[in-house]
Amino acid sequence: MRLRTACIVGSLGLALAGAQAEQTQSQGNGSRSTTARLDFELRIERMLYLRIGSGGAHAGTPAGTGPAASAAVSSANFTLSPAGLPDHPGGNGPTNTWGGAAPGFVASAAVVVPVEVRSNAGQVSLVAQTAGGLTSPGGGFISLNQLTVSSDNSSLPAPPHLARGTGPSVNVATGGSGTGAAGTLLTYRTAQWTLQFTPPATPPAAGTYSSLIVYTASSP
Repeated sequence: MRLRTACIVGSLGLALAGAQAEQTQSQGNGSRSTTARLDFELRIERMLYLRIGSGGAHAGTPAGTGPAASAAVSSANFTLSPAGLPDHPGGNGPTNTWGGAAPGFVASAAVVVPVEVRSNAGQVSLVAQTAGGLTSPGGGFISLNQLTVSSDNSSLPAPPHLARGTGPSVNVATGGSGTGAAGTLLTYRTAQWTLQFTPPATPPAAGTYSSLIVYTASSP
């Protein structure tokens, strides 16, 4: 089973607006003086950076342009192994009772995904959106209710996802490493999200199932 996660990237801009200059002149006998004024403004754009899965961390640049957006989508891959079939007792011609029930499945190992959020825009919230469950080319279906996502950092929680649609939002705590100068405005948080798939009670048909979860970060 393959579950893909999407990465959304914002950018940081720091711009010095076009300056307007004034020129004056003073001439004549004796001491002279003149003035010229310069009006300017500094614009600091709001930045929001979200990374779900593998990829480089937000390094930024001296020009303040931030990292390039990445269209690569990381994958969380699970493999379910059938269980519950009777073992052969060995020897020739033994009797081995089996009621013919379909086998169950052993839960796949959890998948850990690195996550990073950076912003200079104050409170950041996260939501998860799904278009539906996991489907296979043969028409199989598994509900996303079988998937749980947890975080190892309460400052960067994993938002709950629904079987279909947009789930409730969670807040990312402001602050973090290097944000002491403006801890209520700046955000730098990292976490490891653990994805765990629990096999459904009714065993699904064999095949490769896939779906997509889109995580969105936003600020007011």
